[in-house]
Amino acid sequence: MSKQVIPNFSNKQALIIHRADNNVDALLSQLRRFNIEAVCQWPPRAKDFGPVDIVFFDVDNGFDGMFPWSQAPIPLIAIIGSETPGRLAWAISQNPSAYLTTPIGSKGVFQALVTAFHNHTDRADLQREVADLRERLRCRPLVVHTILRVMSVLGIDDDAAFHLIRDESMRRRISVEACCQELEAQADSFLSTIPELSRSVARN
Repeated sequence: MSKQVIPNFSNKQALIIHRADNNVDALLSQLRRFNIEAVCQWPPRAKDFGPVDIVFFDVDNGFDGMFPWSQAPIPLIAIIGSETPGRLAWAISQNPSAYLTTPIGSKGVFQALVTAFHNHTDRADLQREVADLRERLRCRPLVVHTILRVMSVLGIDDDAAFHLIRDESMRRRISVEACCQELEAQADSFLSTIPELSRSVARN
């Protein structure tokens, strides 16, 4: 298991979407301890989301369309007061990276920050992996087509053809799928595109 690194929150910018009250005062006090600059506002203004690194938001008074995104590009921390099913369901639908319950005291904010940044990073990594797998799946027919062409030209089996294409992708420093796309885009000069193919054709 890899060791998790506790992030440094110094000089981060936070936005607190919540009416001013004792909970917000306690939250601001804790954030100052971590050298995090924070601004409190209600209601939220879409133009103010750009420069911040993390958002705390009020679940009790939250509403659909509260955020200017369908998927948060930064960590969100939900501030929960009411535990009614409807409010909890709405909070979950916003896909927060961590939760903070009220009343907010002298503890809990640091844990929420660490959890939020960790979960947001993990979620982003997973989404990139899924996107990459989907792209590879989408390109599978193209890869098969390119392998068949190389097999036909060189008279080799599919395993050898794939290894040749893989080596070529490494030479070009791109993925196998991207390499096949480039090769197929150069259909007229396909034989001269890969050095091994060019040499083989010359020998024949």
